[in-house]
Order: sequence, then C-alpha cells, then structure tokens
Amino acid sequence: MNYKVLIPARLGSTRLPGKPLKEIEGKTLIQRVVDQVKESKADSIHVATDSQEIIEHCNLNGIKAVLTSINHQTGSDRLAETCDVLQFMDDDIVINVQGDEPFIDPKDIDNLASLAAEKNANMVTLYSDLKENDLNDKNVVKIWIGSNSLVEDFSREGHKLDIRRAKKHLGIYGYKASFLRSFVSWQQTHNEIERNLEQMRAMDNGEMIFATESVGKYHLGVDTEIDLKRAIEIAKQIK
Repeated sequence: MNYKVLIPARLGSTRLPGKPLKEIEGKTLIQRVVDQVKESKADSIHVATDSQEIIEHCNLNGIKAVLTSINHQTGSDRLAETCDVLQFMDDDIVINVQGDEPFIDPKDIDNLASLAAEKNANMVTLYSDLKENDLNDKNVVKIWIGSNSLVEDFSREGHKLDIRRAKKHLGIYGYKASFLRSFVSWQQTHNEIERNLEQMRAMDNGEMIFATESVGKYHLGVDTEIDLKRAIEIAKQIK
C-alpha cells in the first residue's frame, strides 16, 4: 500500500510563536515530527509551510518541503495546494500529520492509511480513550463512533451524545487527494462555524468519516510553553 504524508507547519502560532523551530533535546519540533514519520511506511514525506525560514531549516536538515501561499486560512487549504504542487493523483492517499506532534506513533500513521484503503474512504481519523478530566474541557474534541468504524459525530461538548461512548479525537487525518481538493472548495457550514470544527464541513456535506483507535503512547500537541516543557521531559525519558 502506497501513501503520502504531508506535514503542515507555520511560524505564526499565537500561543507559541515560532513553534516548529523550538528545540526539544537537540532537535527542533519539526525535525522530531519528520523523524517519527520516517519510521512509517510512507512512500513520501513533505513539510508544507508558508515560511521561508522553515524551508531553509528543512533544506539544511535533508527534509523535503514545499513553500505555500501565506493566505491560507486552514491547514486543509495548505495541504490541497501542496497536493497540486506535487502533482498527486486523485486516488493517492494523503495522511495529514500535524507539525506539532513530536511523538506520533508511526504505526498510527500506517494504520490510518490502511483504514483509508480498506474502506475506500475519502476521510479517516484517529481517536483514543477519553479521560475523566477531559469531559468538560472544550479544548478536547470528543468523537462518537458507531458500527463499522463510522464516525457519528464530533463535539467539544461532552453532553452532545451519550458521554459513556465518547472518545477523544486526535487531529490526524487521512484523505484521498481528490476529496481534499473538493473539500477546500466547499463553503463553511453552520456546524463547522458553531462548533469550531473543520471536519463538520465534511459531515454536513454527507461525507462518511471512518476512525481507528490510536496505538501510540503519547498524544501531545505542542501548542504552549507548558506543552513544550512536557515534550522536553518526555524526550529525556525516551532517549
């Protein structure tokens, strides 16, 4: 099974400016993400960025990168442009690995691509168990999954559906390149805006999203200085 990995990265984070180039035990954040992806079975890996500084950093470290427009509103827009620049075929499976996930498990990446191929799905994603302290945290997106690995709903509110069935959504996606190109041309939907969840645009347009459970040990997106300190501690432990 062949698939591509794209890693969106930008310097303009409001909570942690310049975060892709923050150092974690001798490597930048973006280097650590790429190193994890290299352990997967992906047949190509590219960073997609609007920053010349990130491009130069990638070039110095043997990382393939694509310079995209500075005008994109979302990571999906950036990925769609990258698919076109790299001339991906419509049926190519594209895994979107976030550029702030330094400990993503390579098996999760492979499993997500396998799910996309098995279901012939336009869109797939990951989840993990929901901890009690996540129930009322609106920064933690909840996901409900029915039979056949089909996603029923997403919400930041724990009471949206039966909370006993809720899982924690992990913001890693797989797409067909053709779907990604279509997705970014659609208008934002009411649920997408109200819930502040871009994936609702797909569901509101009748698309089926499938999900598989993460096998990874660490689920840490580095968004703040506190996250960065935690990442440094984890990196020290797993040396």
